[in-house]
Amino acid sequence: MDELRARYHFQPEKNWMNDPNGPVVIDGKLHLFYQYNPFGAVWGNMTWGHAVAEDLVRWTHLPCALHPDQPYDKDGVFSGCCVMKDGLPHILYTGVKPETQCLAVGNADASHFEKYEHNPIIVRQEGEELNGFRDPFAWSEDGMTYIAVGSGEKGKRGFAFVYRSEDLKHWERVGELCSGNDPEEDMWECPNFIRFPDGSATLLVSLMKAQNVFAMDGKYHDHKLDAGPLRPFDLGNSFYAPNTVTLPDGRIVNIGWMRETVPGRESAGWQGMMSIPREIVQYGDGCVGARPVAEIARLHAERLLAKKDFTLHSGENALKGLHSRHCEIAMEFEAGSQGTLYLELNKSERGEEKAVVIYDGVADAIYVEAGKCGGAAQRVGGYVQGRGTTKLRVFLDGSALEIFVNDRETLTTRVYPSREDSDGLRLYAEGGVRVNRLQVWEMGSGYADGQNG
Repeated sequence: MDELRARYHFQPEKNWMNDPNGPVVIDGKLHLFYQYNPFGAVWGNMTWGHAVAEDLVRWTHLPCALHPDQPYDKDGVFSGCCVMKDGLPHILYTGVKPETQCLAVGNADASHFEKYEHNPIIVRQEGEELNGFRDPFAWSEDGMTYIAVGSGEKGKRGFAFVYRSEDLKHWERVGELCSGNDPEEDMWECPNFIRFPDGSATLLVSLMKAQNVFAMDGKYHDHKLDAGPLRPFDLGNSFYAPNTVTLPDGRIVNIGWMRETVPGRESAGWQGMMSIPREIVQYGDGCVGARPVAEIARLHAERLLAKKDFTLHSGENALKGLHSRHCEIAMEFEAGSQGTLYLELNKSERGEEKAVVIYDGVADAIYVEAGKCGGAAQRVGGYVQGRGTTKLRVFLDGSALEIFVNDRETLTTRVYPSREDSDGLRLYAEGGVRVNRLQVWEMGSGYADGQNG
């Protein structure tokens, strides 16, 4: 058994996966597509894998939905979206090469898709020299379907085009949604445009050189986003190319690709997994954050610990005797302006191997050090919105580590423990940290059949 595979994060049974594609709700079930290599654990042969969940968190694997089998997509069916029209799922995706936008129409239950006979439906305008032209993301406006397409000018800037259509087959370019001014980040991948009823909006883009996701928050009018500067949307090093869906109950849910953070992982026979579904939350300052969907609690298999109202000190371990590789640790605490909280995960008996989550109350910052647990050598993390009481939720699942701070900031990274005894947990503090509530759950399977490869 591969201890680094996930128990409750979605991943295919084997081989390579990357971007989530076209999440869509059909008959109350969430369908998720994703970039997949059917033939190996390295990037290539880009195909649309397919899975479905009835409750957002328990997945069933389905046959692949799209294959690179046409002249316009023979080099890959790249990322895109899925929209419902006339009761049927319509996939908008990027065919390669060259990069063009294409259409495939599914049957009512999304078990089979046919590519549109007149693909491609959108091509670059003559004479344009673009650094990319891919990853359509759709929304509805004024009775029409709009899409943002990621692009950029080499050595100049990244930006997102806007197109619109009445029938999903014939498209008109509207203009640019917004653009950046960084010549180093001259290609915006996987634009996700999220609109709110008050006229505000957020654009998520994945930046190739930074290998991370950034957000732009602002006001949307006349098909343009008047936004502030790019800001990190995740503080870690393993969250990329997210895709977003609005559920029937109005919640906006986002899922990202958790990429590997160290080389050589293809020897395991698989690479990549998905984040747990995250609900997008809008705050009074106009920015958005994320929290785990409420349904994740359905995977709580056993409560390992419940404590409240105590103070953490140096040299103590509030999690003494607990061992897990697949758990949720949830706590509320007050670090004040002097306290620093330490949470050690995947700790071997003598501490030769461990990953450390650090909350610095002095700086109001969250960090992870995973170098002693097979992860990236550098510390990852950053500043958070400081509050008197901090709410922290930590999800450990094989090699997946996701952290949520105050239902706002997130930090996503990977850990690769190699020792059999690296399953210990330790929680302590320096400077005195008051804990209001601490709970630990062992997590059950995120698969309908209880299996994951």
